[in-house]
This record gives sequence, C-alpha cells and structure tokens, in this order.
Amino acid sequence: MTPSPSVLLSLRDRALREEIDGWMRGYGYETCLTADAEETITWLRQERFSASFLDSGMERADGGAVWRLVRPGTARRVVLMARERNQDLWFEALRHGVATVLPLPPVEEMVRAALSAVSGSLPGDTRTY
Repeated sequence: MTPSPSVLLSLRDRALREEIDGWMRGYGYETCLTADAEETITWLRQERFSASFLDSGMERADGGAVWRLVRPGTARRVVLMARERNQDLWFEALRHGVATVLPLPPVEEMVRAALSAVSGSLPGDTRTY
C-alpha cells in the first residue's frame, strides 16, 4: 500500500520525472515513479493516489494509450501531460473524465495548481481563499 498522500508520476522523460518528483516531495507528497506503461497500469489498478500525472504519449505494447485505460472514478484525479498542443487530444481527455491537461514541459506553478485542484489541497497548506 502506498503512503498517503501519494502521487503517481508516469512520465517517459527521466529528467522531467525527477524534476517534478522534487516539486512533489517539496509539497509533502510521497511519489511513485515509473516510465513503463505496464507498471503504470498496475499501479493505477492496485493503489489509490491523491493524483496521477500521466504522459499522454505512454503506450502499451499493443499501441493503446495508457491514460485511456483509466477508470472514470480514477480519471478525476488524473493530470494528463502532453507535448503536443493538439486540441482534439485535450477535449478527448476532458470528455474521458481527466481532471486537466498540462503541456510538457510544465511550469512548476501549473503543476502545483493542478495538484491542488485534483487533490483538494496540498499537505501543510494552511492558506484560505
């Protein structure tokens, strides 16, 4: 079982994955890191994450995109990260129930805002709005 709160970072780009991991840990989250499609699917089926940041280009061996396998209840905690600025992909992801889509590479403030929106708040964040 993963510690709570935890975040899944499933990104193909190692340097980017490590950079975002540093941000997440700085926000008080434990992270599960992967660049493997099958491992991502296993994590998503076995664990409940506060948020999952998924690479839109990560595909299974049969060519199917990993993010399309996310169940509706889980999709609302998914932040899809895409290099392409393809409006069709963005609308399809949102119709699928994905919480939001961020461009790759992301800006830290965008990641923080997406994480806060998906998880409700950041650990230790005492700000009121």
